[in-house]
Amino acid sequence: MMDKGYDSENIHALIREEMKADSIIPLRQRKRKKIGGKYRKQLHLVFDKIKYNQRNMAETTFSIVKKKFGETLRARKFRNQVKEIKLKLIVYNIDKKVVEIICIKLRISTEPRKHHLILMQ
Repeated sequence: MMDKGYDSENIHALIREEMKADSIIPLRQRKRKKIGGKYRKQLHLVFDKIKYNQRNMAETTFSIVKKKFGETLRARKFRNQVKEIKLKLIVYNIDKKVVEIICIKLRISTEPRKHHLILMQ
């Protein structure tokens, strides 16, 4: 999933042909109405907005991980950088689960408080 800035037939072809994956990239609004390219035409007909909107959850998770553990990687080799990223994600998931368990055990609500109005007659 990518934003509109990556909407090009070349990128769609790379994702679908080389990576054997679905490209979920919204089409850019252009002055001319004709949509060019085989994959861009297909996507125009069957664009999955619901699946595309799930992109926000992934971006939010990456943002939280960066804030908690930092944006930089200490490892120098690519293989070790991948391991470091995986480790950060594992620690993030453990932390999230621990907070969830604590909230359940202490019966702490994560919902916003609803203010009840008492109407006097």
